[in-house]
Amino acid sequence: MSVSSPPKRLPRRGGFSLIELLVVVAIIAILIALIMAAAQKARDAADRVRCANNLRQIGIAINSFESVYRVFPSDGGQQAPNQPDFGTISNQHWGAADPSMSPKNSSGPWTYTILPYLEENNVYQAAPAVRWSTAVSAYLCPSRARHNPQVAPPVDPYSGSTTRACGYNPFSKSDYAANLWVCPANANQNALPSSGPSGMYPIGPPLRKADIINGLSKTIHVGEKTLDPASYNTGGWFYDEPIVMGGSGGLVRWNTNIYQDAPGIAHDEGNWGSCHAYGSFFLFADGHVQTLRYSTPTNIVQVLMTYNVMEAVDPSMY
Repeated sequence: MSVSSPPKRLPRRGGFSLIELLVVVAIIAILIALIMAAAQKARDAADRVRCANNLRQIGIAINSFESVYRVFPSDGGQQAPNQPDFGTISNQHWGAADPSMSPKNSSGPWTYTILPYLEENNVYQAAPAVRWSTAVSAYLCPSRARHNPQVAPPVDPYSGSTTRACGYNPFSKSDYAANLWVCPANANQNALPSSGPSGMYPIGPPLRKADIINGLSKTIHVGEKTLDPASYNTGGWFYDEPIVMGGSGGLVRWNTNIYQDAPGIAHDEGNWGSCHAYGSFFLFADGHVQTLRYSTPTNIVQVLMTYNVMEAVDPSMY
């Protein structure tokens, strides 16, 4: 009588306990968070590089303009012939960009007059509706990720003032503003801010390089302007006027604070700023670009904005 052999036992399969699974999930979550943080940091760094490069392009365009006309561009502001009455309920009347006017004495601001030197001559020469609404990528900081162009609302949501868009919409914006003391206006004083570093109001002809006696490398020409994030995409003109409006406070800055964008920041006070982590980028009159930290003393910024008092500081120290 044969005896059958006992059945073979299958080997036990190994498995994860609940604790082991939780540990693995936690490790994966940490790795994903680290990867996302690194990616965000790399993205922020790339945006800062692009922002600084925008200002370098602007600097090249400004110096090309100066090579042709022997003056730096102004903030414009005088009324162009037969132009629509752009402005607000506060009796501000701005000069609208007009290609038929002399670039040396333009009704439009510096952001308009240097367009041919940014390879945007087609925008410079375009019909008004196209001229107002064509976005210029060099004028926007990618870190803010703003919409451009933007539709101007009948009532500004930030200030409550009425906007006269005169049938034109939308309008292109700029995250960069010129130093009002180097980029004066040729407009009526009532259309502009009333105070600044020197306590005087700069309205007059465009400046020459020879006028900047403090030194081109020690004089701010253009920089990032502070904005309340709530106003990024409203289309409002409250000190964020379009790139075609000469004599407006949105395309110049005259005050000496450098702020990081934050809710409640009063950008109508004419201050500099950005949404970057450490400070804002500035273009100096010699064409170089550098960061000034938010902690830079206001008296130092004042000296860097003043071009004609023989008092200079080294901006690389800040």
